[in-house]
Amino acid sequence: MSHTDEHLKAGPSKEWNWHPDLPVAVTPLFSWPPNPMATIRWFATNWLPMTEFMIYALMAWATWAWLVPPLEQMQHLSWGWVLQLWARNLILMIIFAQGLHLWLYGWKKQGDDFKFDRRGLAKNARIFLWDDQYWDNVTYALLSGVTIWTLYDAIVWMGYANGWAPMITVKSNPIWFFALFLLMPAIQSLHFYWLHRALHIPWIYKRVHSVHHRSVSIAPWSGFSMHPVEHIGYMGLLLIFLVVPAHPIHFIFMGYWLALATATSHAGFENLVLGDKAHLKIGSFHHQLHHRYFECNYGNPEMPWDNWFGSYHDGSPEATDRVRETKKRMHAS
Repeated sequence: MSHTDEHLKAGPSKEWNWHPDLPVAVTPLFSWPPNPMATIRWFATNWLPMTEFMIYALMAWATWAWLVPPLEQMQHLSWGWVLQLWARNLILMIIFAQGLHLWLYGWKKQGDDFKFDRRGLAKNARIFLWDDQYWDNVTYALLSGVTIWTLYDAIVWMGYANGWAPMITVKSNPIWFFALFLLMPAIQSLHFYWLHRALHIPWIYKRVHSVHHRSVSIAPWSGFSMHPVEHIGYMGLLLIFLVVPAHPIHFIFMGYWLALATATSHAGFENLVLGDKAHLKIGSFHHQLHHRYFECNYGNPEMPWDNWFGSYHDGSPEATDRVRETKKRMHAS
C-alpha cells in the first residue's frame, strides 16, 4: 500500500508538529460516485451549530442592522461615511488578527496543541520590513489591505444606494436568499483558485505574490499581508455584487470571509482551544501545505479545483516529491 492510499491519523510527524487526518479532506460535493450523506455532513460541519461561517453570517446581520450608514447618505461619495466604513473594517481586522495572535503566539494559551509548524515567526530577517515578520505582516494588512477592502466596500454601497446593484430582500426572494449563502463558497473558491494560479506565474510571483509568501511559517496577520496589487485582485471579488442579485448581508458576509477569515485560515493552528478541548476549527492544513511547498493547493477545500487541475497536495510524501519537481520546472530560470 502506498502512502497516498494510507489514512494517516492526526498527530505529530517528522514534518509537522501536528497535522489532521491525512489525506487532506476536500468537499465531497463533487465526489464520484455521489455520496449524499457525506455532502450533508460537510455542509453541517461548516455551518452548524457554531462554526466560522455561521459567525461571519451573524456578524454580517448585526453589521447591516446597526453599523451601516443610511443608504441615502451613501448615494454621494463623502469622507464621512467612507471613513466610518474604514474604521469599522480596521477595528474588526485588529480584533480578529491581533486577538488570535495574542491567544496563540503572544500568551500561548494552548501551547503547541494543534499547531502545524514547529517554527515560530521570523525575527531579524532582512526580507521583512523592519526585519520582523510580525510588524511587516501588520503593516501590509492594515495599510494596504483594510484600505483597499474599504474602497471596494464604498463602491458597492454606492451601488446599492443608487440602484446600480440589484438588491433583494428575504421576503421577495426567500429561496435565493438562503441558497446564495451555500453558493458563495463555490464562487469564492473559483475566484481564489484562478487568481492564485495567476499570481504564481514566475514573473508575477516575483514582483507581487512573493510579499505574501515571505511568511513561510504563517500566523494570523500573515493571511491579509499582501502586495497592494494582490489586495486589489483578491478583494475585487466584492464587485460581483454589482451584478449578482443579493441582500447587503451577503455582501458584508463575503467581505468578512475574504478579509477576516485570512486571520483564521493562516492561524497556523487547526483548532482554537478554549478550555479542555477544541471548540472551534480555524486553521486550514490544506493552505498550510501551500505555504510550505508553494506550487500546490492554490484553491481551498470548498471546491476541488486542485484535484481537477493536478495541483492537489494531500499531505503525502509522494505529493511532496511531485510538487518539488513542479517548483523546480516553474522557477528554473
